[in-house]
Amino acid sequence: MKNILKLSFYFIAFLVVGAAAAFLVFKIVSFDKGGKVPLIEGKSLTEAAEELNREKMFLSVQGKEYNDEIPEGRIISQKIKPGERVKAGAYVEVIVSKGPEMYSMPSFEGQMLEDAKLTLSNLGMKIKKVTSVHSDSMAKGMIIAQRPLSGNMTGNEINLLVSLGPYTRSYKCPAFVNMTIDDARKLAKELGIELVEKESGAKVIFQRPEAGAVIQKGGSVEVKLGRGWGMWF
Repeated sequence: MKNILKLSFYFIAFLVVGAAAAFLVFKIVSFDKGGKVPLIEGKSLTEAAEELNREKMFLSVQGKEYNDEIPEGRIISQKIKPGERVKAGAYVEVIVSKGPEMYSMPSFEGQMLEDAKLTLSNLGMKIKKVTSVHSDSMAKGMIIAQRPLSGNMTGNEINLLVSLGPYTRSYKCPAFVNMTIDDARKLAKELGIELVEKESGAKVIFQRPEAGAVIQKGGSVEVKLGRGWGMWF
């Protein structure tokens, strides 16, 4: 009778141990089996880690990069593509966004275009578009305006409005002969003409080019001065 009880005890113990072992083997096999990698691109690190943990996988951040489209802290790309099957406990490597790269744009208004090009090159920025217009107040090649304005910005390109200088204007040369030098100077200033004065005196007694000749704004007219009456002193 005692032997039968012993055998029964050993048999029951064997069944219990076997069941426990089978359960552990099932858990281990189930754990090793793993699953499919989920899509985690565009998600935050917290969201991605939670999704991977549900599939018995882990998140591994391999680097960070600037990105104009993906907000800071979200995943740009994952090394193991979505849908691929991996073992449980596998690490899924990702690249995380640092957001758009910020640039500090200087003010170029009033500077010469060639100087601005050099500065932009040194800063790693570039000119997107140059628009040229005539300007009576800005010298040729000088920057009139810029977009974007100076300050912090996310892009590295700039548009510039650049002066072509004043419009070329032509006149018929006025008759300066017999004018007082003061009147001649006043008229020349109004027309944007430079008077090149020769000799001395109160009146203009000779001019080159002569009256009626075509001259341009910014051009010059040579005048000789004297006391009048066509006398040259």
